[in-house]
Amino acid sequence: MVSYAVRLVTRYDGLVIATFPDLPGVTALGRDDEEALDESRRALADELATLEASGVAPPPAVTRSGVMVSAELVARPLPA
Repeated sequence: MVSYAVRLVTRYDGLVIATFPDLPGVTALGRDDEEALDESRRALADELATLEASGVAPPPAVTRSGVMVSAELVARPLPA
């Protein structure tokens, strides 16, 4: 299991954006903090699966402040 810090920011319209400082471009959106965190877990899992399928190791999680979100990193053999 790997964990990354997530930052929550409330937009002008009340929606909440979740971003990962250590994973640029990985974002999630929710109607409130709870939903944004749930969506961020899905986004993190999708990003880790994409990196794994590409044979790329996930970047180190250096940011340790704020809310931490975890996802399973399932090691699968890479295609030959």
